[in-house]
Amino acid sequence: MSDKTSFLSSRAMMAAAALFALALATPASALADDVVEAARSSGIVGEQANGTEVGLLGIRDEARADADLRRRVAQINGERRRVYFDRAARVSVDGVTVTPAEMAAATACQLFSSRVALGEWYRDEGGTWRQRTESAPVATPSFCR
Repeated sequence: MSDKTSFLSSRAMMAAAALFALALATPASALADDVVEAARSSGIVGEQANGTEVGLLGIRDEARADADLRRRVAQINGERRRVYFDRAARVSVDGVTVTPAEMAAATACQLFSSRVALGEWYRDEGGTWRQRTESAPVATPSFCR
């Protein structure tokens, strides 16, 4: 990571951390969907920290994901993307503009540290699905450090 990228990322992290509660509270359906919560608990979906899917939900178990669940996940991800773009457009830290990708990455860091419960699955930055257990805590993405 270059010095500029590191600087931008650390600034984005600080800005996103400050806006985290507001950013995720904005799309209420993203937090209040019992179907998606049940799918998270049963390992069908999980948070992601890889590639262009940073800060979005992913479907881990394709065979168990019906059309309704896929629609709900797509809706939540669309709401999250809108939040990332909206917040990034309004945030500047020390004169440096925060990009939607940086906002998504910063939010993913918060989600990985606070949202993935024991037994739930998540996709690490290398693209591997992992389950959080007592003996295997969430692997924090390198961009969170």
